[in-house]
Amino acid sequence: MADTTPDISQESILRQLTAQAEARWGADYVDRNRALLELAAEYATLVSNNLPDTETEPGFYQ
Repeated sequence: MADTTPDISQESILRQLTAQAEARWGADYVDRNRALLELAAEYATLVSNNLPDTETEPGFYQ
């Protein structure tokens, strides 16, 4: 994992996603799709906290 990337909490990402969803589509959307937002936050956390080293070449170049 790249050392320069700080760990981002799932709660932080969920708060950001919820705020953006509410601003775009309203509170009803957030209420109906809470599980989807939580899943997206979980996936974003996994990806952002497990980035490859900066020296690692992407697979499509190999």
